[in-house]
Amino acid sequence: MSHDTDTAGRTVDHSDTPADRRFVIGRDVGTAASWFRILYGLIAVASLWYRIDKALDGGELVMMVVWFAVIAAVYTAVIWFFGRIDRFQGVSPWIPSALLQLPMMLYPMGIGSAPMHQALAVYTTLGVLLCGVARYGGLEVAALPMLLLGRRTVLYSPFNAIDITEQAFRQERTRGVMWVTSLALTVFVLIEYWWVGLLLSVPPAKDLLGESIRLPGYWVLLLLVPVVWFAALAARGRDRYRTVPIGQRWPGLAALVLLALVPMLGNRQVPDALWGIIMFVGLVVGLVTLVRLPFRKASNRREVGVAH
Repeated sequence: MSHDTDTAGRTVDHSDTPADRRFVIGRDVGTAASWFRILYGLIAVASLWYRIDKALDGGELVMMVVWFAVIAAVYTAVIWFFGRIDRFQGVSPWIPSALLQLPMMLYPMGIGSAPMHQALAVYTTLGVLLCGVARYGGLEVAALPMLLLGRRTVLYSPFNAIDITEQAFRQERTRGVMWVTSLALTVFVLIEYWWVGLLLSVPPAKDLLGESIRLPGYWVLLLLVPVVWFAALAARGRDRYRTVPIGQRWPGLAALVLLALVPMLGNRQVPDALWGIIMFVGLVVGLVTLVRLPFRKASNRREVGVAH
């Protein structure tokens, strides 16, 4: 894991570079995205409270606490260990993001005990809250270790979609009717399709609000309005953005991210589907890196030979 802040596509430790004020996806969090995480995390805590109360008895609850401590210790040790190995500097953040998220697949795959599954859920939920409170934009399972180790390493998270969207709105200087309309529609769709399903898993909230607040999936198409608007902004400013790193081209990034979210939000599969995408992309990037490694070593040997 690298401490290089020159490229947003590399793993970055913000604590080593206090002078760097450039927003980096997977490391930094804006105000709105921070509160989005916190509120989502609080809803998730309420949902977990009722689920755990029904699923576990007293002895299993103790085992859940033990499993939580084990999970936290293992993640902290792994992140500390790999952070000290020079060989991992410059590795794409996609790779550690995928590897760190993979153990969470034990839950949906049904591997392990109920206390372990609930401990994984609690650990992830705590990570969402910590990311919001500490304004860390990385992967949720790494939030507690990063806090304990004093690091802010770049790791990708489903909530980076919110980070990108917020930055795109913040960076746009012309705040006219389309800005307001796009912002309102984006907030409405994200709350409805990111929060409501989880909120209705909390019995008191379901009794109070009822199923009527769960809108049909086609309402997510309202998100196409900000998608088109951001795409138009990106096209209009393409000459200006040519000299800007890809990770800072906010209108284009927001258009792509929101467009990709449409089917997932419509099926209420966020953030789960996004965690899956992170794992898939990370594994692909890892395989490509392994395949290219022998060629890179051969190229380095040739360069050394030429130098001599």
